[in-house]
Amino acid sequence: MSTEFIEKPDPALDPKQFAPLQIRQLMPHFGAQIEGVNLVAEISEDIRALLRKAWLAYGVIILTGQKLLGPDEHLAVATIFGKPHRGALTSENRTAQVDRFTTDESRPPVTNLWHADNTTYEIPPIGTMIQIQDCPPVGGNTGWASTRKAYRCLSEPMKGYLSGLTAVHYWDGRGRTRLLQSSPPQEDDPVDVNVASDEEEYFRELRENPPRRYPVAATHPITGEKTLYVNETYTTFIEGLHQYESQAILNFLYSWVRMPEFYVTHQWAPNDIAIWDNYAMQHYGLADYVQQRVAQRVTFIGGTDAIV
Repeated sequence: MSTEFIEKPDPALDPKQFAPLQIRQLMPHFGAQIEGVNLVAEISEDIRALLRKAWLAYGVIILTGQKLLGPDEHLAVATIFGKPHRGALTSENRTAQVDRFTTDESRPPVTNLWHADNTTYEIPPIGTMIQIQDCPPVGGNTGWASTRKAYRCLSEPMKGYLSGLTAVHYWDGRGRTRLLQSSPPQEDDPVDVNVASDEEEYFRELRENPPRRYPVAATHPITGEKTLYVNETYTTFIEGLHQYESQAILNFLYSWVRMPEFYVTHQWAPNDIAIWDNYAMQHYGLADYVQQRVAQRVTFIGGTDAIV
């Protein structure tokens, strides 16, 4: 019985393969930090291609020493990697495609669950580009877990069992929490137009995003690599199993993805940027701070985004 997660070095991840990019590999088979690239400057097509190649190869790339991005600049940079997708319902002050999230003592973070972004959309985003524009002096880090390596390190019998299984993903967290926590309105309550508008938008979101079905062991639409495509935020059950079997298998997979050999954590500096592959990675925002943290985010899709 093995307790190791050792794999041979992958020559395709040698930083020399991405020259002239200045790459520091963060983990043996995923994660890289890139220095010396100004994303708002004029970037040649060759460098754009290398950045996209690095994003797909490493799963998550982190670029330091960046300038503050406005929404239009953020969208323009995201086109290096894909086509900007729709924003999230739960963000603040968003445009149609740019999300902004502010957390502090009065608005504590809620992303401390391992997840991939928006897996309940009809076309889930293949990638996410985030800039942390303000961050605590310590704390508020983000972790990324490689679901590709997690899949590769499963035993062959487990891979065989997962093959062909389908999981259901469903979006309902925001509304369910609000509806459970809010008291029903009274007849003489004043009408709050903003609340009414929010509720209308929420129910529209539910109608447009019914439960989605995806393979548990999925094939990446671009790289062709196998990945575990379940997450504890959005996956609700595995089809065809007894509910106890489904929950047991999902709990195992969630804990498996969290093995330290499969994840890397980054301590943010202001204006750092991370771009990750939502089909190859999950992420987790640490909820261990009270100072202000401001994140601006764009998710994006690719040319062929159907995960199978």
